[in-house]
Amino acid sequence: MKKNSYPAKRTLNLYYKPDRTTKPATAALYVLFVLTILLGLSKLLVYDLWVETQETEDRLAAAQHQLASVMEELADFDQVRERYSRYSATEEERTLVDRMEVLALLDSAVGAAARMDSVTISADVVQVQFSEVTLAQTAEIVKVLEASPIVEGTVVNTASTTQNAADLVQANVRIQLRKEGAGR
Repeated sequence: MKKNSYPAKRTLNLYYKPDRTTKPATAALYVLFVLTILLGLSKLLVYDLWVETQETEDRLAAAQHQLASVMEELADFDQVRERYSRYSATEEERTLVDRMEVLALLDSAVGAAARMDSVTISADVVQVQFSEVTLAQTAEIVKVLEASPIVEGTVVNTASTTQNAADLVQANVRIQLRKEGAGR
């Protein structure tokens, strides 16, 4: 039989691997690694914030430009407001009965039956003078006026005959208008 043989080391290995971590190439790799980390951090902490700031400043400039254009459009706002307040109704005028409605009522009640001599409207009082009517026609005109929803009441101040005809009269009627919103 054969004898089992085991390997055996009979020589000494004197091969020495030098430490390269102190060589300039290794140091340059460490420096390059640190620079790469610093570059990544500077992108996050500096460049991204700078870009965001620039975008915000651009939006601010656009908003300021838009504001300036709107303010330019509103430059004559005081004149427009003055014209509006000049031609729009005041609070007092809004509470008054519409003058066109009053004139339409007078035209329908008095216009066909008599000759209207004068009309005076002051606040909520209307003074009407008409002629060439009989006393019965005057009573009918007053009845029509009092039937209107805008009339609070009427008073016939004078009803006198004219010199032209014995049966025709000249009447002066005071009409109290109902204020807007007041119930009957």
